[in-house]
Amino acid sequence: MYLKFILCLCLSDTLGLQSAMDQGPLYRLYNDLLEHYKPYIRPRRNPNETVEVVVSYSMASVEALEETTQTVASSAVIRFEWKDDLLTWNCSDYGGIQFINIPVERLWFPDVSLTNGIDDISLILPNGDLARVNNDGWIQWYHGMNRRTKCPIDMSTFPFDTQLCNITLFQWISDIMQVNMTAVGVHFQSSLFQRNGEWEIIDKLMETIVHKYPNGFVQTEMVFTFVFRRKYLFYIITNILPVMLLSVLNLGVFLLPPESGEKVSLCISIVLSYAVFLSVIGGSLPEVSDTVSIFSIYLLTMMFVKVATTLWTVLVLNVYHGDAEEKYSPQDPNDQHSHTLSNSLDKKTLQKGNKELANNLNKIGFVVIFFLTVSVSIVCFVLLFTL
Repeated sequence: MYLKFILCLCLSDTLGLQSAMDQGPLYRLYNDLLEHYKPYIRPRRNPNETVEVVVSYSMASVEALEETTQTVASSAVIRFEWKDDLLTWNCSDYGGIQFINIPVERLWFPDVSLTNGIDDISLILPNGDLARVNNDGWIQWYHGMNRRTKCPIDMSTFPFDTQLCNITLFQWISDIMQVNMTAVGVHFQSSLFQRNGEWEIIDKLMETIVHKYPNGFVQTEMVFTFVFRRKYLFYIITNILPVMLLSVLNLGVFLLPPESGEKVSLCISIVLSYAVFLSVIGGSLPEVSDTVSIFSIYLLTMMFVKVATTLWTVLVLNVYHGDAEEKYSPQDPNDQHSHTLSNSLDKKTLQKGNKELANNLNKIGFVVIFFLTVSVSIVCFVLLFTL
């Protein structure tokens, strides 16, 4: 009885081994590599050796760069590459297989965190990613990431501004003696990159920073920097050109003769138009108080110029017309028509204005406002393009 049981057991083991071998070399390779593999142990046969990890960052798209919240929403692919001494094999023993794809959760992977995320500091985890494992032990892990990160905004040169936004990756728990991480590349794939309608990337930088702590603990920080430049054509058409046209129209007040009686009306119309226009473009200006835009100061200055134009025009009209004096004279008694209206008085108005002085003040106002408008505009745009 016992002999039959032993024979059946041996026969089942033989059939199981034969079934495993029938599944092919790929099955045997996975089984041989991962059967005794421990993903929480550093992949070194010598525990004193350091795992060298190289990291590169590829920008895929920029969804939004928000000035109010000072954040940038972007999608990217991070590539991690390291060598695992425990995942090597001879290609000839496994049908010439040179590489295989293994879920990253089944492997050791570097502990890296995103430190400038908008929510909190979080570890970069595989979430179902696959890693390419080569027969010499080199592993490539491509991790897709869609995050919102902090980006300090400097609005002083709006709308001709450039912004520097960083992606900061930090070593989480291991130190540099165990895992040494180095940034080796930062770029964006032209074939995969989805362009943003408001911003364009004009430069990219990378830096690896080593942090040493008093207890002797040493860790690395990798900073990937992208330089964004605002596309300003929209703001030139909708903001800058209308403001300049209103400034030119403001000078037309001094070309209108005082006797027309429409100088003040034109001034008030221009001021009201400018006020309405400011309320419209106020929605497109960033609501940031850390740095004030030079363009915002320019708009406020031009508003003061238009108010000064209105006050100066009132002064010119006051000098031109002067103080009005009304003189009354009795009716002629020989006039039969006026005799019937003997109680009525003939009213005449005398003017005491100084037309020559008013014209001179009008010319002076034109020169002063023209100089202010041109000088303020030149200073503003020189600062916008040079800062």
